[in-house]
Amino acid sequence: MEISRKMSEHKQDELDEIFVDKNEPADKRLVVEILKPYVTIDLIGNISFSENFEKINNQHKALIYLISKKAMILKGIKSITEPSKIPEVSKGAFISKSDVKNALCTNYKKLVLKEKEGYVIPNHNLKKIKNLIENGN
Repeated sequence: MEISRKMSEHKQDELDEIFVDKNEPADKRLVVEILKPYVTIDLIGNISFSENFEKINNQHKALIYLISKKAMILKGIKSITEPSKIPEVSKGAFISKSDVKNALCTNYKKLVLKEKEGYVIPNHNLKKIKNLIENGN
């Protein structure tokens, strides 16, 4: 009986490796790796963009903006909410609404999640986005 229970516990642990919890905090190290070349953020949530940010395409800028919001949440900046609507991303990343819409609704719609309050990047897609931006795709 004890062996059978241990076997079922072992199988459950193996399956846990493929399941994601959308409420689990993002990997801070990964968020930093993605953002560090492109932004700095002050403690009240103001984003400053680097020269490298200017070199990436506008659709990647939309993704960087959304990840910046995720970083602010992880840092505990109280006035910030993660979901962002298209006009906010456009204004915040200094890109056109059409570029934001193309990024979030067309090109990268499988990497972002549309919630009632706006768009967010699920934590489990951060590695994909890091590779996407690094490879310039």
